[in-house]
Amino acid sequence: MVVGVFLGCEKNTPQEKHEFGILNIEKIEEIKNNKDWILVDTRENDSYNGWDLGIKNSGGHIQNATDFSAVWLESKAKNKDKVLDEALEVKGISQDKNIVLYDTDLENAKKVADYLENKGYKKIFLFDLNQWIKNGKTLEKYENYQLLVPVTWVKDLIDGKKVENYIGKDFKIFEVSWGEEKDSPDYLKRGHIPGAIHINTDDIEEGPLWNKKSDSELIDIAKKLGITIDTTVILYGTDTMPASRVAVIFQYLGVKDVRLVNGGIDKWIQYGYPLEKTSNKPVGVDDFGTDKPLNKDYIIGLEEAKEIIKDKENSKLVDIRSWAEYIGETSGYNYIEPKGRPTGAVWGHCGSSSYTLEDFRNIDNTMRNKDEILKMWKDYGILPENRLAFYCGTGWRASEVLFYADVIGLQNISLYDGGWNEWSGNVSKKPNPISVGEPK
Repeated sequence: MVVGVFLGCEKNTPQEKHEFGILNIEKIEEIKNNKDWILVDTRENDSYNGWDLGIKNSGGHIQNATDFSAVWLESKAKNKDKVLDEALEVKGISQDKNIVLYDTDLENAKKVADYLENKGYKKIFLFDLNQWIKNGKTLEKYENYQLLVPVTWVKDLIDGKKVENYIGKDFKIFEVSWGEEKDSPDYLKRGHIPGAIHINTDDIEEGPLWNKKSDSELIDIAKKLGITIDTTVILYGTDTMPASRVAVIFQYLGVKDVRLVNGGIDKWIQYGYPLEKTSNKPVGVDDFGTDKPLNKDYIIGLEEAKEIIKDKENSKLVDIRSWAEYIGETSGYNYIEPKGRPTGAVWGHCGSSSYTLEDFRNIDNTMRNKDEILKMWKDYGILPENRLAFYCGTGWRASEVLFYADVIGLQNISLYDGGWNEWSGNVSKKPNPISVGEPK
């Protein structure tokens, strides 16, 4: 047990189970750049990203703080202990450091403190973030945090309440997955967010390459869904990948306000919000607002991907596939035969398979924090100032990572839509330069 009686601590208040030192603002200012200390935000991931969530000026995090949400301790994932241990290691929350857990509700911070103490951690302290906020101290937000919305925001919007970062007049919610509405495992069977309309990914992409459909077809689909360039489009799914795929398509077309639900339907259910099992049909519109994509460079083709590889100094073609796919141990797909990677492409991390993306997600499937993502990339020579084009097998995984790159404020980013399926010549039988094995 840690009792924090030292310079910079306020008077401790005995707790029901444990007593941890409570720090004051002056101490936080003193230690926030000290490598022997680590600040840990225990709120929901959305607050860390930048959302106020009912408390004015509470959005964002203290400079240099990492995140470890108290909510993660409630996860029902089979591999929860392993994932949490990995998170502690990656975030640098180690027993040799002085750990400061902060929150606007200290009960959440205490839950994490108890968890760490039970694991053998000794130097644990608490900080009431309300004190930081009341004193007008700065919190850091992601540049485009509003693109990734909390389920609480969605619920309030549906209920007609005034919500943060929304000035639109018309919004539409879409559940995205592969297959027809009747075949979706969640839309009608488990249920969906009230008012949500189902989108089948086959509506926006087509084989054999599984690239996006033509611009005119995509605009027609948007009109059938009742979407214009001024519609606020909110997308989610059981898996965020297909929702991200559609999000990137709509951004490419020029829809001004495209949002992803952080954590998807599981986060909605975790909050105990109601599910609807009725089939919602879209009401179409006659005019999308443009007859050609307004964000043309957001999705690139094969020749542009080749140009990016040639520009080794300033550009990177970033592989968002598993390591086994990257080095050519597997293609990752039962319909893609060739193995390997485009010669010159760099590995940008992914997950353990072609259907997972755990390297970019927390245990509750919310977005992993910016510092961890940029650290993964820096280790492979991928820098924020580079021109970055992301690709995977056919676009789903890379779309989610592209969206996250947009959230954290990276510029000059795009999706190479053809991905490995196109580059490898799996369809055309005319492969481009391919490498296998670990890069030298």
